[in-house]
Amino acid sequence: MESTGRRGAHVASSDGFALIALVMVLGALIAIVLVVSPQILLGITVSKEDETRRQLALLVRAIAGIPGNPDGFVSDLGRLPKSLEEVNSTSGTQTLCDAAFNPSAVNYHLVDGATDHRGHMSMGWNGPYMKEIFAAGDFLVDSWGQKLRYTCPQTTKPATDPTTNGLALTLRTGQITSAGADGAFGTQDDILSDTFNDNGHVFLTVTVGTGTSTPTSITVSLFYPLNGEQTSQTSAATTLDTAEGSQKLLIFQSVPAGIRFIDIAMDPKSESVHLQYNANVSNAASYILPIH
Repeated sequence: MESTGRRGAHVASSDGFALIALVMVLGALIAIVLVVSPQILLGITVSKEDETRRQLALLVRAIAGIPGNPDGFVSDLGRLPKSLEEVNSTSGTQTLCDAAFNPSAVNYHLVDGATDHRGHMSMGWNGPYMKEIFAAGDFLVDSWGQKLRYTCPQTTKPATDPTTNGLALTLRTGQITSAGADGAFGTQDDILSDTFNDNGHVFLTVTVGTGTSTPTSITVSLFYPLNGEQTSQTSAATTLDTAEGSQKLLIFQSVPAGIRFIDIAMDPKSESVHLQYNANVSNAASYILPIH
């Protein structure tokens, strides 16, 4: 009877140790899960933030282009989009970036006659401009599935502003915002795009080059779209000093950013050149055009 009791006690003792060991293993696993899970969640959040930042950068590029290649929505229409929807479609529901800004949609526009510069720059809506698809399946929402917010307030920079070179400038400045992981705008985790402008002043410096056919006067016309329709600014006839290296400054105010076209009428010949102008690099840009 005693030996049977001892065996029973031994079995019970073994089962107790096994149970304690199992509890210890489960406790260790729970501890590992508690430590690792926040890191996994943090990794998912960071990944969504990175994806949303990339999305906003590509949207800005589709609208305003990039330095050195300002091709995009503004280049084609000469204005900011009135909504993010308009970046890829001119129909359907449009969430306006500013209640006071609702220009009519313009189809691709052809200009007839001798002043047709369509071959040198596009004019009118020529999208879709945003072709990438993102994690949430739609470029209008962020990686958490929340709709992006787009604003485009109009402001005026006074002549005293150092970026306007002494000339007041009225412009719209766009920005796109994601509400971030918490889904609420105006909180610390909001993700904001770079800002982008619709226009600026162009300062064109004409430099007299070498040669015997240097003109004594020039007239310069700068062509660009305004809401998709071709328009232009033309300088008054400008007299040049014929000495090599002489310069004359021509100013074109409030020109939409983008790929623009310049006609230069001069005696005894004329020239035409492309002008790449990005209002988001500087609100005032200078260009040197040698004349030979």
